[in-house]
Amino acid sequence: MSTMTVLGQPAALTRKVTGFIERARNAIQKQRQREKVRAALYGLNSRDLHDIGIAHSDIEYVASHPEIDPRRV
Repeated sequence: MSTMTVLGQPAALTRKVTGFIERARNAIQKQRQREKVRAALYGLNSRDLHDIGIAHSDIEYVASHPEIDPRRV
Protein backbone atom coordinates (compact mmCIF):
# COMPACT_ATOMS: atom_id res chain seq x y z
CA MET A 1 0.00 0.00 0.00
CA SER A 2 1.39 3.40 -0.98
CA THR A 3 1.30 6.53 1.10
CA MET A 4 -1.30 9.00 -0.11
CA THR A 5 -1.08 12.76 0.06
CA VAL A 6 -3.84 15.20 0.87
CA LEU A 7 -4.79 15.43 -2.82
CA GLY A 8 -5.12 11.67 -3.07
CA GLN A 9 -2.03 11.19 -5.24
CA PRO A 10 0.77 8.81 -4.32
CA ALA A 11 3.53 10.55 -2.37
CA ALA A 12 6.21 9.41 -4.86
CA LEU A 13 4.34 11.04 -7.75
CA THR A 14 3.93 14.25 -5.77
CA ARG A 15 7.68 14.33 -5.06
CA LYS A 16 8.48 13.77 -8.76
CA VAL A 17 6.19 16.59 -9.87
CA THR A 18 7.50 18.91 -7.16
CA GLY A 19 11.08 18.05 -8.15
CA PHE A 20 10.35 18.72 -11.82
CA ILE A 21 8.79 22.09 -11.05
CA GLU A 22 11.72 23.03 -8.83
CA ARG A 23 14.27 22.07 -11.52
CA ALA A 24 12.34 24.01 -14.17
CA ARG A 25 12.17 27.06 -11.90
CA ASN A 26 15.91 26.90 -11.22
CA ALA A 27 16.67 26.60 -14.94
CA ILE A 28 14.52 29.64 -15.71
CA GLN A 29 16.23 31.66 -12.97
CA LYS A 30 19.68 30.73 -14.30
CA GLN A 31 18.64 31.68 -17.84
CA ARG A 32 17.38 35.07 -16.65
CA GLN A 33 20.62 35.67 -14.77
CA ARG A 34 22.65 34.85 -17.92
CA GLU A 35 20.47 37.27 -19.90
CA LYS A 36 21.11 40.03 -17.34
CA VAL A 37 24.87 39.44 -17.45
CA ARG A 38 24.85 39.37 -21.25
CA ALA A 39 22.85 42.63 -21.46
CA ALA A 40 25.10 44.35 -18.93
CA LEU A 41 28.27 43.30 -20.77
CA TYR A 42 26.92 44.33 -24.17
CA GLY A 43 26.08 47.70 -22.61
CA LEU A 44 29.75 48.36 -21.85
CA ASN A 45 32.10 50.00 -24.32
CA SER A 46 35.37 48.42 -25.44
CA ARG A 47 37.44 50.33 -22.90
CA ASP A 48 35.27 49.21 -19.98
CA LEU A 49 35.37 45.62 -21.19
CA HIS A 50 39.14 45.87 -21.49
CA ASP A 51 39.30 47.18 -17.91
CA ILE A 52 37.57 44.04 -16.64
CA GLY A 53 39.67 41.86 -18.89
CA ILE A 54 37.31 40.63 -21.58
CA ALA A 55 36.66 41.38 -25.25
CA HIS A 56 33.35 41.71 -27.08
CA SER A 57 33.97 38.28 -28.57
CA ASP A 58 34.10 36.80 -25.05
CA ILE A 59 30.70 38.10 -23.90
CA GLU A 60 28.64 35.07 -24.97
CA TYR A 61 31.14 32.68 -23.40
CA VAL A 62 31.31 34.62 -20.13
CA ALA A 63 27.50 34.88 -19.92
CA SER A 64 27.09 31.15 -20.62
CA HIS A 65 29.70 30.07 -18.07
CA PRO A 66 29.12 32.08 -14.87
CA GLU A 67 31.39 29.79 -12.86
CA ILE A 68 34.43 30.90 -14.89
CA ASP A 69 36.40 34.00 -13.97
CA PRO A 70 36.29 36.24 -17.10
CA ARG A 71 39.80 37.48 -16.40
CA ARG A 72 41.11 34.02 -17.23
CA VAL A 73 39.36 33.74 -20.63
